[in-house]
Amino acid sequence: MLIFKHIVLLVGLSVSVWADFSMDSIRSKLLSGVVSLYFETKGYGKVENATVDTVKKTLHFTLMPEGEAQKLTIDIGKYSVKKIEGEDNLVLQNIKTNRTWLTRFFANEMEKGIEIPMGTASKRAGSLLLGF
Repeated sequence: MLIFKHIVLLVGLSVSVWADFSMDSIRSKLLSGVVSLYFETKGYGKVENATVDTVKKTLHFTLMPEGEAQKLTIDIGKYSVKKIEGEDNLVLQNIKTNRTWLTRFFANEMEKGIEIPMGTASKRAGSLLLGF
């Protein structure tokens, strides 16, 4: 009977680990998709290699800027979701790039961050992104 209880406990732990992984994976894909769609539809360039840390709420990606020959690396030091006029918006803050002037621009001119509307397709996705 004791062995049976341990097997049930291990199976339960395995399921909970996979469930956490799946939710984290969903959050990461949703976040990456929102950011990619935003930058590409605005004509800024193509997002590549997006990585998300849903625990630290950070994001890293490479952008191939439209009309440029060199890629831009972008580190988002903090992301959050904010309701604006009833709609969820992804807010990217503490932005650093591999271009000094651009990092300074974000620090000086965009201290509130970049607000990305998540759209009606992802309504109420903010709580999913933040893990509520």
